[in-house]
Amino acid sequence: MEVRGWYPRPGIEFYTYLLHIWVVTGMAGTNLTSRAILYDAVAELKRSGYTSIRVAGSSRLFDLIAWNREEFLFIAVRRTRNSGISKYSHHVSQLSSLIREAILPGRVQFWIYAVKEWHRYQILPGGALLLRGGFQ
Repeated sequence: MEVRGWYPRPGIEFYTYLLHIWVVTGMAGTNLTSRAILYDAVAELKRSGYTSIRVAGSSRLFDLIAWNREEFLFIAVRRTRNSGISKYSHHVSQLSSLIREAILPGRVQFWIYAVKEWHRYQILPGGALLLRGGFQ
């Protein structure tokens, strides 16, 4: 996967630049349960001081892009009833490759909603690491 021109050019705000790269729309094509989980993730980010936008498109790697004054987060959000992150090993592998290539100007996380709680993972060059506690 090759991404060119990722970093904003002088004079262009980051939010405007993101809209230029991705088409951000409503939740069309997303089932009701997935939408509810995304809205919950957005609320969690907002409580922690982040502003976020949803990313649309069938081939997206991220569901949310969030930022505060200190950092950017690129977040994939999934829901499962009883399996952990191993169910998503292919997706984690794709995200890890972005980290190895140093393409993104922020952290990449994988959030799984299971058993009425969030399990957040930091994506690293070699896989995923479970995050404990609140936002760091």
